[in-house]
Amino acid sequence: MEFKDSDRLHTRLFAINLRLAELNQEKERTQIRVHHLESALADAQLARLMGEEAGNPSDLGTELERSRGNLESQREVVARVKASQWKARVEYMLVRAKERRDARVSEAEREAAAAPEHPGSPPARKLD
Repeated sequence: MEFKDSDRLHTRLFAINLRLAELNQEKERTQIRVHHLESALADAQLARLMGEEAGNPSDLGTELERSRGNLESQREVVARVKASQWKARVEYMLVRAKERRDARVSEAEREAAAAPEHPGSPPARKLD
């Protein structure tokens, strides 16, 4: 069985799509973590103002900043993978178009070679 360039590119695009889905899920979990920490920090600050004990806001703030940093780096990775996905999609479409064109040309050449030339009939046309 012969694998065409388009098959290889299609597999690559599929792998990129899977990776992008994984990265998006991870990013969503981190966003949820950031929202949870923001809420917990606000609750701790409010409790502190009211004289209640609700954890150390500085510890929550440190964890929140670390999570925000993770979120930002995840967004950058997702952007890079999306750019790679776009390039792979364009390359796949171009290769598929070339393969279809080459197949049409080959088919036309086979038909032209198989058809006998009759006097008075129009000559077989060549496709570019």
